[in-house]
Amino acid sequence: MDTWVILFTVAVLVFGSRFLLMEPWLPLKLNETVQQLLRFSAPAVLTAIAAPILFIRGDQLSLSIDNHYLIAGIIVVFLAQWTRNTLLTVVLGMLSFLVLRHLL
Repeated sequence: MDTWVILFTVAVLVFGSRFLLMEPWLPLKLNETVQQLLRFSAPAVLTAIAAPILFIRGDQLSLSIDNHYLIAGIIVVFLAQWTRNTLLTVVLGMLSFLVLRHLL
């Protein structure tokens, strides 16, 4: 029960903050500098989420060839640069991870 209350509360807070800052008919406007800085927030959050998944196995740093997450992450970076297509990158990245996990 407590988990659902927390999830609902966080969802309302996130939606509310996004709605207030991005709805064009509301009088609240951010200046250009803040808008430019906020463009970096999504890559920063995604990096903070992905880095521990890619680099840490158990409680230790893992930079070996046995780390399928790291190898698939490197493949995804090159796929993203090459294809410039988010959906194709996600699908090919998932396939590369599955192949690495089952073959190596």
